[in-house]
Amino acid sequence: MHSQMTTKIKRVYKGKFIFSALIVSFIFFNIPIAEISALGTTNLTIQIFYAQTTQGIDTTQSSSATLTNPNNSSLGISLPADVLTLGDAVELTVYSTPEGAVTTDKPLPSGKAGADIFYNISFQKVSDGSTVSSFDKAVTLTFSYEDSDISGINESTLKAYRWNGSAWSALSDSSVDASLNKVMATTQQFSNFALLGDPPSVCGNGAVESGEQCDAGGSNGSCPATCSTSCATNSCTSGNSGGGGGGGGGGYVAPVTSAIFNGRAYPKSTVTLLKDAQIVATTIADSNANFSLNISGLTGGNYIFSVYSEDNKGNRSSLLTFPVSVTSGATTQISNIFIAPTIAVDKSEVKIGDNVAIFGQSVPGSEITISVNSDEEFFNKVKADAGGAYLYNFDTSPLDIGQHFTKSKVALNGEISSFSKVIGFAVGTKNVLAQLLEKTVSKADLNSDKKVNLVDFSIAAYWYKRPISAEFAVKEKERLNGDGKVDLVDFSIMAFYWTG
Repeated sequence: MHSQMTTKIKRVYKGKFIFSALIVSFIFFNIPIAEISALGTTNLTIQIFYAQTTQGIDTTQSSSATLTNPNNSSLGISLPADVLTLGDAVELTVYSTPEGAVTTDKPLPSGKAGADIFYNISFQKVSDGSTVSSFDKAVTLTFSYEDSDISGINESTLKAYRWNGSAWSALSDSSVDASLNKVMATTQQFSNFALLGDPPSVCGNGAVESGEQCDAGGSNGSCPATCSTSCATNSCTSGNSGGGGGGGGGGYVAPVTSAIFNGRAYPKSTVTLLKDAQIVATTIADSNANFSLNISGLTGGNYIFSVYSEDNKGNRSSLLTFPVSVTSGATTQISNIFIAPTIAVDKSEVKIGDNVAIFGQSVPGSEITISVNSDEEFFNKVKADAGGAYLYNFDTSPLDIGQHFTKSKVALNGEISSFSKVIGFAVGTKNVLAQLLEKTVSKADLNSDKKVNLVDFSIAAYWYKRPISAEFAVKEKERLNGDGKVDLVDFSIMAFYWTG
């Protein structure tokens, strides 16, 4: 028996929260409604990278690692022996990412331009996972770039820079070999790294800039007043004004555009991923409820992704939906997805003063917060067991006769999910056991899972105010209004048949 502690909050509003998720989805798809109700959100982490590698390092020995990008550019890392005096074994993680994914909150120095590909280098101790922010000896970095990577940069001005926490700082010994398309530098500290340089000189602007010489003769002083903007006569001519040099070579292989989704569901549960309301992938969570889904063959652009899971009793989670902008030629990784718990009750009606069992499944060892909505809202906490199951026997004595609603959310290691779907039960004069849903395909069941819930709503919402496909037209005719379009009439039908 779990110790039970109840918190009460006086509520002004009392209503059917079962449609709150529908309301949010109406807003998201610009479907007009009269009222708005807010839901909790999940804090997702989005990382964009071209390539990524992890490697164990014995710091007592010399070692090296290389990260190669899809366009054949690369970053080489060379570590001398005894780079850490204490000799701790470390794990190296390095990834490359588009410039725009970094410079949004790490702006470039004034007057500098960045190469297309930026890097992040980090080390963690194998023993405890703590971050190693600096080494006792310098590490050599070798940046190999393609001409296309530095378009718009004067190649002779390229230097390696490191983000020091507040600004980009040039590595003092950085040097460029334009004939090999390489920049080399050393560092003892690690974070984000980039190749930065000056924009190309503007030939004919009346000034001798880096890489230019004056055609009119004489020393490289000011150009004559007659220096033409077309560089045709009497003008300043550029030396190396960007790109170029040696290197390159080999056939170009178009990079894959993909997305990775990582998060938590329930132990050994099936996790389903939807893209623009269409199922694109499924996977099985591990025994700790962790899951990872990978989809490729995407094109760059904006998508609406949704994810849900089903527990060991066949109860389905609420649908977690989020927009993601996918970068062409890169991998977009969405992490910290936390699927809300499943929830069910053992009675559709409970005799006042008796207990109603509220149960479901989530992450093993997590803290489950259960809300029971009445004139006063009651909050109760219980811990999920080793299989992720939770159970709370709620004493209905404080509740009034009538309809009530319950929902739950999960917290683990500082992460909190959104609330689950809402389940209703009545408080009355007798106990009535909750009945299982009838396993027949119903009106409005668009994915044929014998239920009408947010998955079906998401499918219909995708076609709202769009020409429907021939495939979906069959379902629309059979299970919705049958007028060849998706509008508010169809959503009214869905609300009538709603099972949750």
